[in-house]
Amino acid sequence: MESVQTSFNFNGLKFPNQESELTKLENKVLKLIPTGKENAKSCSYIAKTLKISIRTVIETVRRLRIKHFDIGSTTNNGYYLFKNEREYLEFMTKYSKEQFRRNNVLKAMRSTPMAKKIAIETNEEKNGEKKNEEIHD
Repeated sequence: MESVQTSFNFNGLKFPNQESELTKLENKVLKLIPTGKENAKSCSYIAKTLKISIRTVIETVRRLRIKHFDIGSTTNNGYYLFKNEREYLEFMTKYSKEQFRRNNVLKAMRSTPMAKKIAIETNEEKNGEKKNEEIHD
């Protein structure tokens, strides 16, 4: 059987061969993602081409990003590979701002009336369990 190169070594720095670690679906999705923001392909285009759901495309792109692929996206869910540093920095700035806004919403949601109600009920349940343990000890 022919051996597959699983990493590259450039001047002492090792980089994994990303393609050797991909599933068949990840490879198919990656091949449909063009280079350059101006060439971005929509999530629905990728889904229709591969006959998969939009949710599957989104999840597959997430996994590819976790595997360190340089994939950006537009506001309208168009995916592209970064063609230069500017595209990368624009994407990271936009993505960071979105994450900051999401974190603010999560923080606020932890103080809503429903969150407080759940906290009280959870606390009451824990106190009830402690009393039960004391009775049975």
